Amino acid sequence: MKTSEIKKLVEAFYNGETTIEEEKLLLSYFQGEDVAEELLKEKDLFLNLYQSESIDVPLHLEAKLDTLIDELAAKEKVKVTLKPASKKKYILRWAGGIAAGIAILITAGIYFNKQEKTTMTPIAQTIDKTIDKADEQKIKEAQEALVLLSSKFNKGMDQLALVSTNLDKTNEILNKTFNRKKDKES
Repeated sequence: MKTSEIKKLVEAFYNGETTIEEEKLLLSYFQGEDVAEELLKEKDLFLNLYQSESIDVPLHLEAKLDTLIDELAAKEKVKVTLKPASKKKYILRWAGGIAAGIAILITAGIYFNKQEKTTMTPIAQTIDKTIDKADEQKIKEAQEALVLLSSKFNKGMDQLALVSTNLDKTNEILNKTFNRKKDKES
């Protein structure tokens, strides 16, 4: 069989488009001695995939994996499903900084506004007081809204930190599991 035909079959195999007969044909080609130099990596892959030796599986491995999967699923039900937290943490901290800056500006504006009133003439102060009574209610509402926003934001950040910690622990467990598997295969 020509090398170009084998390459086409290998590509079809990688795309999952080969039949069992075509895979047997590839296996017989790679078991032979006359393998093209550019296909030596595929030869190793096919011979390892279709080796006839049975693999020894430790006893109770399936039970251990089931238990681990059940534990991870239970933990996942408890925590909120979020995308990776690093970008969200950055965005939320940035938004929190902006909210805090706005709160500071409003507070400073109110403080300096009251300072200016003391330097006004008595007539200007009485006119200002009539206008301010209506505005003071709006300012109080705005302050309460900012306090509510800040408390919700802090609550969300705490939950996000908890989720991030849980994701880190889960990644550590998975990495240890995969590393043990790789070490056993080596």
